Amino acid sequence: MVELKAPLTTLWRGKDAFEEVKTLQGEVFRELETRRTLRFELDGKSYFLKWHKGTSLKEIVKNLISLRMPVLGADREWHAIHRLHELGVDTMHGVGFGEKGVNPLTRTSFIITED
Repeated sequence: MVELKAPLTTLWRGKDAFEEVKTLQGEVFRELETRRTLRFELDGKSYFLKWHKGTSLKEIVKNLISLRMPVLGADREWHAIHRLHELGVDTMHGVGFGEKGVNPLTRTSFIITED
């Protein structure tokens, strides 16, 4: 599943959004084995990318033992942004979301928001 909004709908038309996300370069804020957060520029505007590449069973168990829900992808943040907008809460604007795979250990997902 991929959901894109302007300007990504135009810039990435006919392209694989996951391949485009892989090529984005910018200021890296966090880079782990399974996650990367960076700020990048596109058409003179600044955006944030959060990219999730699966997780490990160890990470899932560690979170559950700590009574925290493990982060398995970008979908919760994408849905939360939409829900906040529905409630009239001023929050970030999501311009791109993608998710592929079913298994949380290998699922890949991304979210792109305006800076």
